[in-house]
Amino acid sequence: MQSPIRIQLTLAILATLAFAGSAIAQDSGVAKAKTVKKTEAAVKSATSNAIQADTEAEKAKAAADAALRASNAPAVTSEGEAAADTHASAATSAAEQAQDAAVQAQTGVAQTQSANAIANYGINRGGTEATAAQGAATASMAAQSAADAAAQAQAAAGAAQDASQMAPPPPPAAPAPDASASGEVNVTSHPGNSISSNYHVDFDAMDSNHDGNISRAEAKGNADLMREFRVVDSNHNGRLSKQEMSGWLD
Repeated sequence: MQSPIRIQLTLAILATLAFAGSAIAQDSGVAKAKTVKKTEAAVKSATSNAIQADTEAEKAKAAADAALRASNAPAVTSEGEAAADTHASAATSAAEQAQDAAVQAQTGVAQTQSANAIANYGINRGGTEATAAQGAATASMAAQSAADAAAQAQAAAGAAQDASQMAPPPPPAAPAPDASASGEVNVTSHPGNSISSNYHVDFDAMDSNHDGNISRAEAKGNADLMREFRVVDSNHNGRLSKQEMSGWLD
């Protein structure tokens, strides 16, 4: 027969074990609740980002379709047609990237949902919080990638539309008339030698032998002067002085 002391000690040990078991169970329940809460938040975040990624993928596809329509429409110039085709190809590529990002976001959602299920019903919940957080991050990055791709597709669509309506370049400007070909001498480095701004005659330049007069041979470069040479040559000596030319031009 056991002694009363041993019986009391045994009961005390059992009571202690029962209390410890209750505390462990309580702590385990609190930890589980925290894990479940975090994994549920991850599921919510990932789902929201996946929806956003799908929306951006739809925008990108619509932009790519618009770019293709612009590239298929008659273009004003062949250059514009080629540019529209290039932009349409870029828009299509961006739309495909946006769709891939949307799929990646769904993968992130599935990862968070799996972690949440383990947190709720699994025996070993170790690592579920980290797994759920990773899935949420995947969905978030995918949503941003989809938004960037959609923006690229929309920009390419606008560029394709502009290219298809690109006007032809203006014709090259006509070359300026060659003053030397017409025989006219413009005053540049010797403005003081010019008799009149109307004809822009550089007397010293035309007086090639520098004798102070302009002969018919020297005046051949100026059609106007040759036409009225006899009128300007007031003393009819076959040469034009500065005084004679000044009187004629005035």
